[in-house]
Amino acid sequence: MRKVLYTAAALMLCAAPVHAQQAVASHSDAAPATQLAQPQAVRTPSLYPSTDEVRSQVAAAESKRVAPMGSKDWWYLVAAVAVGVIIAVVLLG
Repeated sequence: MRKVLYTAAALMLCAAPVHAQQAVASHSDAAPATQLAQPQAVRTPSLYPSTDEVRSQVAAAESKRVAPMGSKDWWYLVAAVAVGVIIAVVLLG
């Protein structure tokens, strides 16, 4: 039984980083395509930008920086924690 648990733990620990890298790679591949589709308007810098300009800049920065956590990613996290708990119980029990 322990061999099966060790194998499952090893597979989960190996699969989680690979899935995370694929998610980042697919997100970074999609970002340049959307940037090329939207031509950037030339803006003159001002000392006091309007509220709409600030909101649009903040929204653009957040969309570049933050990737939404999907339900699939959430289940990988739950599975990794569950496997870690199982391994701790087996090793300490």
